[in-house]
Amino acid sequence: MTWSKLQEIIDSNHSFLISSHVNPDGDSICSQLAFYWYLDSLGKEVIIYNHDPVPRKFLFLRNTDKISNTAPQRTFDVFVILDASNASRLGWNTNRDIAPFVINIDHHKDNACEGDVNIIKHEASATSEILYTFFHARSVIFPVHVAEVLYTGILTDTGGFQFSNTNSAVLRICAQLVDNGADCSKIYRQVYTSFSPSGLLLRAKIWSTLTFYSNNRISSMEMANSLLEESGAGNGDIEGMSDQALTAVGVEVGMFIKYSDTCSHFSLRSNGGIDVGKIAQTIPGGGGHTCAAGCTIKLPLEKAKTKMIELIQKELDNS
Repeated sequence: MTWSKLQEIIDSNHSFLISSHVNPDGDSICSQLAFYWYLDSLGKEVIIYNHDPVPRKFLFLRNTDKISNTAPQRTFDVFVILDASNASRLGWNTNRDIAPFVINIDHHKDNACEGDVNIIKHEASATSEILYTFFHARSVIFPVHVAEVLYTGILTDTGGFQFSNTNSAVLRICAQLVDNGADCSKIYRQVYTSFSPSGLLLRAKIWSTLTFYSNNRISSMEMANSLLEESGAGNGDIEGMSDQALTAVGVEVGMFIKYSDTCSHFSLRSNGGIDVGKIAQTIPGGGGHTCAAGCTIKLPLEKAKTKMIELIQKELDNS
């Protein structure tokens, strides 16, 4: 798919619905905002619908108020799925009658290519990077707030430039975005150092669950879903806890588990030696990248954790 073909599809249609995955992260939110701006700048009718709300830490970005959590009760010319490897990751029933044409733009290696048009670039650090490449190729001039959106999407999906998907090409793109007005210091503070008091107290409770397995090669932290509401914190306050689970010397796989009585969701992180995306894919609906992935096991915490540790241990034994 060439950029000119994508532009042709945009030019020949009027109404667009944009959506992304459940529990939205920075790249999910930012890729949607960037594409929303572009379509809106062309005079298109655009609605963004997500199953879950925008995490508090991203509300500083312009147009987050345009992201609705009320399902649309109408049809569109084009349905745009961003940063989601398959339709089930959206968390809502995406009946194909909602639009006759589906555009799928993503960077996950396990993308199911369910769109009529699939622009999947596995080598990209983030879907926001793909959209920057599109804008650059089309010589699109974008305002400062879009530069900040694209920078934020790349910043978060590289873990603050610490993951192995950080390379010279990514850094050159971010330098261009800073030249275009993105305030990297402000963005870092908003994303990584602006927790609510209740959020910090919740993170302290999560840290207290830290446990090591397999001769300290696996680490785990966990949180009951009910604790999030009880603490008064939001999903944005716990984002990144899976990254923290990987920070101990010698740990090769870290996991953060959010659980209920019957279900356990795993956010997996790897230092690169183990492919956690491959592990997550063994669980229905799971998937992700080599160093960052997620899945849900429909079992109570201890049974689910035992199963996951066995899966990780098998990969460690073969490494």
